[in-house]
Amino acid sequence: MRCLGLLLVLPILAGAWPALASAGSYADALSQCLIRSTTPADQKTVVRWAFATMALDPDVAPMSAITPEQRASINQKAGALVTDLLARSCNQPAQQALMFEGPGAARTAFEAWARWAITNLASEPHVMRGAGALLQYIDLGKLMSLVPLQGFPPASGDTR
Repeated sequence: MRCLGLLLVLPILAGAWPALASAGSYADALSQCLIRSTTPADQKTVVRWAFATMALDPDVAPMSAITPEQRASINQKAGALVTDLLARSCNQPAQQALMFEGPGAARTAFEAWARWAITNLASEPHVMRGAGALLQYIDLGKLMSLVPLQGFPPASGDTR
């Protein structure tokens, strides 16, 4: 039982998101179940966990004031969420993904789930304003040389 838990958790914690992840149909089904089953409160738990984890990077750590107690609490809540999603909400898709596609399917599904949770954070008004603040430091004059003189080609799928 402990070995199965490690197989499920290690892929989640093991590394950075690959640029191109190829998911099988069972991993896709699991990721969709994870997304469907995650409440807005759960999503905040995922974002807090991701932030606390990224704050461990030595280049970022000085900018964060997360105490060991806070980190333990965040990890506990995220662990309970992952357990609940796999054992209760997405039990069948998780079993099928592991059975037919192996532990990599769980990793792929959780990577998609985490990207979804973090990407949705970008729509939060405070985050949008913070991201917009970057514009004051971008030299648009220098970037104008990137725009072709004849304008941009139509977007893919544009039938004009």
